[in-house]
Amino acid sequence: MKTSARESDTVRTGGPVPDTDLTRCVKDYAREEVGFDLVGIAAADDPQFDIAPEGHKPAEWLPGAKSVVVGGIKVLREILHTTPSPVYAKHYDQLNLWLTQAAYQLSRFLQEKGFQAMYSPESDPYEYFGAQRERGETRYSPSFCHIHAAVAAGLGTRGKVGVVLTPEYGPRQRWISVITTAPLVPDPRLAKEQCIEFLKPGSCGDKCIEVCQKDQGGALKSWPDEGGVDMFACDWADLKAGGLSCGRSIEACPVGKAKH
Repeated sequence: MKTSARESDTVRTGGPVPDTDLTRCVKDYAREEVGFDLVGIAAADDPQFDIAPEGHKPAEWLPGAKSVVVGGIKVLREILHTTPSPVYAKHYDQLNLWLTQAAYQLSRFLQEKGFQAMYSPESDPYEYFGAQRERGETRYSPSFCHIHAAVAAGLGTRGKVGVVLTPEYGPRQRWISVITTAPLVPDPRLAKEQCIEFLKPGSCGDKCIEVCQKDQGGALKSWPDEGGVDMFACDWADLKAGGLSCGRSIEACPVGKAKH
């Protein structure tokens, strides 16, 4: 699959010197052999990961971690238009399965190069999700936040409700992350804001929030002030929709539609 390259040979100051040739090798493999549509690299000590709760940072999962390789796969627009539907629900599950297999393949590739590597699931098991709700927690904490990783890897910026918006697909991709001890060159942050509502308040009309309030019970709120995506409310809305995954908000977002 072809994708726009976002490579940078800028070396972070301090610590081991990242390996430029290895970085290119890993990115080429992730794109051309594995098939990711989007690939970016973040330093394991990037300040973006400081947001994560204790125990959820890259080096806490993999001691000695130096880099996080983030891969994205696009959601098919034609299937997204049917949401919520059995077709979209199956597509959602299919992408999650593909991401798991892709991350395993990339982790094995890094291990064969002599480095440690592990991946975090694209989505945590429902039991993990449900246990947090039963404990009375008001916010869902994933085992590893691919949103933080994708931003740190220069792949996009966070939009009105906190999801990652990319120039290529807007919010219409799913992510997975591979944590590794390989000293890779981190990509620069994406400098251009992607969210239309942030660029010019009032121009978008908060389409993502509006469609959620209308059809899915208001699981989306402005971010960061009101918390972004309420995963517990979103899960309840999916149950009311017959257990079908909902993609109404990402379908409504105008960012990236002209290119996707």
